[in-house]
Amino acid sequence: MTGSSSKEDNLSSAEMMMAQDLMESKIREAKASTKMTHLLMIGNFRMELVPSADLDIERTFKDTLNFLHDKYGEKLLDTDNPMTTPTGGMHG
Repeated sequence: MTGSSSKEDNLSSAEMMMAQDLMESKIREAKASTKMTHLLMIGNFRMELVPSADLDIERTFKDTLNFLHDKYGEKLLDTDNPMTTPTGGMHG
């Protein structure tokens, strides 16, 4: 999926790997303390959120789905690209 060419979208490979490592460590920490995360997967899109008292998960997921559908339409459901298929373990 392509987006705008803003400076924020042009992250280096190292920056993307660092961000991924940070998010994965935060998720591991949350799982260790709560054993649960909220997971939204649709097509090749995956979003995992740590439960929080200030998080309205239903509203967040609805807003995310609306945004993705507005931006990508039916292409959101396309899973033909194996390079973007999410991988990971089981979620509880």
